[in-house]
Amino acid sequence: MHPRQETGGVSNVLPSPDVRGTVLPVFYLLGTAHAALFAFDLVFSAGFLRADRAEQRALAVQRLLEAFPDRGRMLDAIAGQGIFFDYGFHALAIALSGRMGLIAAQIVLGIVGACCVSYIALRTFNSRRLAIAAGILYGLLPQSLAFPHQLLTESIANPMLIIAVALFIRALDEPRRQACWWLAGLAFGIAGAVRPALCLLPLAACTVLAWVRWRAVPAWNVSAFFAGSFVFLIAWCFFMWVQVGRFGLGESGQDLGLNFADSVAKVLLREGVGPADGTRPEWLPERLSVSEYLTYMREYPLGFANLYSMNVFVMTSDSGIGRLYVDLLGLGAEARLALQDPVNGWRAQLTNHGLMAMFRQGLAVAPGTIVAGTVGAVAFAFVNLGVLAAYVALLSNAGLWARRTGGRLVQRWGVAFLLLTPLYVIVTSQVVAYAPSRHRSQGEFAWAILACLGWTLLWQWRSRRALLESLLGSDGDVSR
Repeated sequence: MHPRQETGGVSNVLPSPDVRGTVLPVFYLLGTAHAALFAFDLVFSAGFLRADRAEQRALAVQRLLEAFPDRGRMLDAIAGQGIFFDYGFHALAIALSGRMGLIAAQIVLGIVGACCVSYIALRTFNSRRLAIAAGILYGLLPQSLAFPHQLLTESIANPMLIIAVALFIRALDEPRRQACWWLAGLAFGIAGAVRPALCLLPLAACTVLAWVRWRAVPAWNVSAFFAGSFVFLIAWCFFMWVQVGRFGLGESGQDLGLNFADSVAKVLLREGVGPADGTRPEWLPERLSVSEYLTYMREYPLGFANLYSMNVFVMTSDSGIGRLYVDLLGLGAEARLALQDPVNGWRAQLTNHGLMAMFRQGLAVAPGTIVAGTVGAVAFAFVNLGVLAAYVALLSNAGLWARRTGGRLVQRWGVAFLLLTPLYVIVTSQVVAYAPSRHRSQGEFAWAILACLGWTLLWQWRSRRALLESLLGSDGDVSR
């Protein structure tokens, strides 16, 4: 991968980025870690289904496979179980190779995704050390370790999103080569089909491109990118139109209307209007429209402000170690349901009564899990500190990368997209009643890269501008 395309007299890329030497340490380390976890999976299989909505997803897979090869029953099963891509790729892998085959495929995807994190960092910040550190950090985050071993949409959507960003960068190297744009679009499209919350990221990617230098890419290639990005969701909407007579994503156990109603129910509980057991009031519809949801927001502004602020707090502070400690390894799994109680669970206590109430109730129910979560939160605070330092340094020195003239297109787009991704993930996750750290995992590749950049700059903060000039310089020297 040594592209040579130039745009406007300025090379888009590093002359000889050592991609192989950068990704191999990431590949070997994470390959070893996942091999050990795979051996654990062979002996202890419960962790595969001990994940959010894993049992419902397994039931959807079972119904689909039982309907095969009867075409009519299969179409009915597909149309009646929510968005097909939520479980369709899992069903295909299980049908071909069983549960362990699916886990192996997800492990490969996860490792490739981590290697692509290193590639994105290398191409954006000209530093092999930073790129290797970013790939390893991302790969060793608790959720990155746990998800490939579980029946989760993130195990497919997260690495596909990272691969899509890497392919987009590769397409920027050769903007007139349409195949690269198709592939980048298809990768974004798969990620968005599996996790519809990601479906607007292709628009964000092109908005960033328009800001940094739109004319660098032919219009027909941008069109090819968009076609690939939305082909899966549009095809699904047409399928639902044929099957049920309505064009759209259809209803599911996690559709937007249900999430709106759940959010309102959580607010009503805090406001003392809803039932004390945390269930949805009988008079509250099962699903709400956007206008109905906005009506409740106007009626209970402080309640929604509290809900959203707690969502942001959890998404930025929870390391996700519970996914590894409890869900996959099974430590403290017997108290898992108690911690998810709608009234006395840790999220309900945090949102309705504050941080200390959460600690008191959590320590009474599952002290080991709460202690592990606290240690994980402290460790993740260092990641967030690096991210914050990166934002401050990049935004205060925007002239080094945000200029429309000079510099590399890849670097300017890469920096802007990395800064945008965490904000996009946090904002789009607010439609979920109790937004979990699991949703942050969709943007953790950006967290990892920015954290490593931030700590690199913090180490030499007084000379940060000169260091940024080196990392973002156009002289083509790759820092070792």
